[in-house]
Amino acid sequence: MTFSLLTYNVLFNRAFSKLEKILSKYNPDILCFQEVDTGEENLIRLEKYGYKLADYSNSLIKFGIVYGIATYYNPKKIKLLDTDSFDLPKSLYEVITTAFKILKGGGKPRTILRTDFELMKSNKKVAIYNIHLTLFGINRTRTKQLEIVLNHGLKETEVPTIISGDFNYFPYSRKKLEHLMNQYGFKEATKNLNYTFRIPDRKFGQYGFLQELGAKVVRNYYKKRLKPDYTFFKKIKLIKTERIEKEFSDHYPIISTFKID
Repeated sequence: MTFSLLTYNVLFNRAFSKLEKILSKYNPDILCFQEVDTGEENLIRLEKYGYKLADYSNSLIKFGIVYGIATYYNPKKIKLLDTDSFDLPKSLYEVITTAFKILKGGGKPRTILRTDFELMKSNKKVAIYNIHLTLFGINRTRTKQLEIVLNHGLKETEVPTIISGDFNYFPYSRKKLEHLMNQYGFKEATKNLNYTFRIPDRKFGQYGFLQELGAKVVRNYYKKRLKPDYTFFKKIKLIKTERIEKEFSDHYPIISTFKID
């Protein structure tokens, strides 16, 4: 049986209201969103397109709104079995800024969301990890966060597994990322993509001071394009992966099609 998974950082919910064009054309079976508004009114928006919310988890507060990650599925093809979420260690920058946010009544841990599904026609199970690793900090911090995800499902070595989302992994040390994933038996579904992110103008991106400094580096050295979004898989067959050329966010939506025998 084949099924498709879409991962998309919706830029603090900016692209969430524009999903109809993508969903009607590509009809993904599983949706993994990052930086989505986790308010109840927003989360039920996709019901009118036939999708159900599997679960969500809060990750950060910005503009006075709580944002996080959310995973949806097509109930006509897929059955939800279980969900789980867990916190990730913070970077030094996040430790400092969270201390200030707590004083103001805010502050949220960055989390990972795991959902377990069953493909109805084949009764095959698949585990999906929707991730959004820390933005500020070095790749070593993101590697430590990723190792927690990898070790979380280590006992279930025979379960087909997909890890997808915004890794925020900078171009340097790319080989270390590949080596780490290979150690745990994962292959990259997004290997054919050169970039998944673009630097828009400041008004579109609504970047803060530090984010804008980072954007300048990207503009100068990486030609406005980066690849922070990845999809990795194991115990499952990849059919294809495609970058969807829609600029509703500073990230592009990425869709991968898989097959479980």
